[in-house]
Amino acid sequence: MAYNQKLEDWIDHFFISNENMAKKKQMGGVGWLVNGNMCCGIYEELLVVRVDPDNMNLMTQKTGIKPFAQDAENMNDFLSLSKEVYTLPEVRRKFLTHALKYTRSLPPKNDV
Repeated sequence: MAYNQKLEDWIDHFFISNENMAKKKQMGGVGWLVNGNMCCGIYEELLVVRVDPDNMNLMTQKTGIKPFAQDAENMNDFLSLSKEVYTLPEVRRKFLTHALKYTRSLPPKNDV
């Protein structure tokens, strides 16, 4: 299944001035990385964002927001947002901002 191109355009626009982002096609979708760490991505119709695990329980209490599990190891700090959630510009901006801030706090991957 193809991923959501409109969502890709929205995310590209959000990160347009951030030269430290790398975009990579992966897992049947596309991901944006900071220092080799995935920050956010698109999987089918879902927006996938990396969040501080301490905030996971609070964030998943909202409708349309769930932990992301896609048979990948070390994905315990990712949430998936449904289309009904991420089509709201202020919500999308909030989650992308949080994901960027949190991902920047992680140590760089060795293969960067």
